[in-house]
Amino acid sequence: MSEMRERRSEVWKGIRKGAGWTMGAGIVVSAAAIIREGPRRAVKAAIKAGLRGGEVAAELTEQLRDVYAEAQVERSGSPHSDQ
Repeated sequence: MSEMRERRSEVWKGIRKGAGWTMGAGIVVSAAAIIREGPRRAVKAAIKAGLRGGEVAAELTEQLRDVYAEAQVERSGSPHSDQ
């Protein structure tokens, strides 16, 4: 039984090692693309993503406030509540 556990342990070690090498290779390829395209382009893309994230967060906040207000109205038993 312990021999089987040792085999499984070795298999998992190999999988983790392979996953690590794969991720490392992906990082190197990505870094090479960024260097080739130039850091300005990468920084600009990151800024655009951050700006879009801010817009999405603002929209989500507005929607949550609307839902919260509707829930308050429904909870208070207002005759104008939409179920």
